[in-house]
Amino acid sequence: MNTSTRWLLRLIGPALLIFFLWRSDVGAILTNLRELNLLPLLISLGLMPVFVAVKSWRWIMIMRELGMQPPSLGFASALYSIGLFVGGVTPGQSGDFIKAWYLKERGQQLTPGLFSIVIDRLFDFIVMAILALVGLIAFVDVFPSDMRTPLSVATISFATLIFALTPALMARRPRERIFGLLLPLLPGRLRTPAERWRDQLAGLSMRPQLLGLLMLASVGSATSTVIRIWLLFVALPLANVPPLAIIGSTALISILQALPISFAGVGVRDAILIAVLGRYGYSAELAISLSTLFLLINIDHLSAVFFIGLRSPPGRPPPADALNPDTSKNTT
Repeated sequence: MNTSTRWLLRLIGPALLIFFLWRSDVGAILTNLRELNLLPLLISLGLMPVFVAVKSWRWIMIMRELGMQPPSLGFASALYSIGLFVGGVTPGQSGDFIKAWYLKERGQQLTPGLFSIVIDRLFDFIVMAILALVGLIAFVDVFPSDMRTPLSVATISFATLIFALTPALMARRPRERIFGLLLPLLPGRLRTPAERWRDQLAGLSMRPQLLGLLMLASVGSATSTVIRIWLLFVALPLANVPPLAIIGSTALISILQALPISFAGVGVRDAILIAVLGRYGYSAELAISLSTLFLLINIDHLSAVFFIGLRSPPGRPPPADALNPDTSKNTT
């Protein structure tokens, strides 16, 4: 796929937003935003540290299992906040991998750092894929008929890929089998780095205790996300929207905005919210207003990143307490 095609795909989301705004009453959208209840919105934004801390705890466990020297929870949370923002403003959330370069500047190897981020995101997607499938079953009829097939195919394909990739990467035997099949097929210049990656990942094993802790953190992270989003519904208010609709739409948005077809979920998020809220009698203008509040969460991450960046920009050594001297693989 050439560069022009990739950029055209990324413009799908913004094009959808322009279409929705053209068909909507912009004045009504502004009125909805002026009349919203600020308290639930402020609580949702204020819960960001809890959301980030849970995710960072999971990331630390993964890094420790990979034999890395993980940062302290505070410094990992700072890096995670940076990753959330950069991921939110880049197509497909690819910017999240900037965390690995921060770790590299602080003496960590790049490959395990990148792999820790891949595994971390897979566990997010496991929970969201399950919820998205539930949402798809419950709400596929609210979407236009020409959207149902591609939406179903995209969601099911993504969920299948995540469910297959996670054990293949986490469990030692499947991973070694994959390397065993691929290494003989690679040319010499690629075989050496591939063997190095295999050796660096050799310590990673899907032990029941580790898997349980990672899933606990993932469920906690998903719960905090749903609570923050529910508070946005309350802020407008959208009292007639049942919890299943909130959970399902949140999961579908998380899955689809990870695709490289938008920037920060713009347009994709609006399409899902317009379809779901329309089922309960709410206007497209109210759905776009809600989507704007979703965007405020990304701006919340931006404000955190601004202050974190002043304290720990790339190229500067970490604070004295940033790295945890305990390199053991105890995940408790």
